Amino acid sequence: MLLACTPLGFWVYSHPSVTVSRVRVDAQAEGTLPVIVALDVLNPNDYTISATRFELMLLLDSLMIGRLKRDGRLVVGKGAAATVALPIEPDHDASASRLEAFRTGVHRFTVQGRATFATPFGKQDVRFAQEGDLVFGAPASPTSAPADPDASP
Repeated sequence: MLLACTPLGFWVYSHPSVTVSRVRVDAQAEGTLPVIVALDVLNPNDYTISATRFELMLLLDSLMIGRLKRDGRLVVGKGAAATVALPIEPDHDASASRLEAFRTGVHRFTVQGRATFATPFGKQDVRFAQEGDLVFGAPASPTSAPADPDASP
């Protein structure tokens, strides 16, 4: 008899990868949070997992922009990828006038965080960190959808 999925006794868990897809800063945003970090989540497993919590901190050019702690649910199918856009409340040092400096040009970003995943093996915490240079003022990638503040991560 052939089974379509891996027998439970042979399931193996591999941590999903979490990487920064983009960072958007809009100091002139009205009615929405001005900073959004989009994360790409890749599930290398042969079963579906769900991200149930995201925590992260964002620095731009060594300035603390903000922190995020958010519960929600992002389902990632087996061997699939998903992108989640997370709005961040700016830190008190990241005033609108300071955020305006990130409107254009190349700026250094640093993101450190943790994602919690629900798996067949229980909850798994995955730490992630990434830094690099981003070009601000360029059009958003066609694969980057704007954040829906009413949607769960």
